[in-house]
Amino acid sequence: MKRSDELMEKLKKLEEQRKRGEISAVEFYKALLELLVELKDSLVKEDLNDAQVRHQIPLLLTFLKTQIKKMSERGN
Repeated sequence: MKRSDELMEKLKKLEEQRKRGEISAVEFYKALLELLVELKDSLVKEDLNDAQVRHQIPLLLTFLKTQIKKMSERGN
């Protein structure tokens, strides 16, 4: 099984657990962040060319800026 398939399966499982009420919103959030770490670890090992990377950068910048801003708004 490809790593992307493994990560997608984990995501689907988490979504199903949340949908069935088996995990709280906070547990879901923390599990998503852990999945994000796994994804990051896999992505940094990939051999990407400049064009592939350039398509990903705007998404990452938007995500990071939004999360940092919201963190600041919470006083952290």
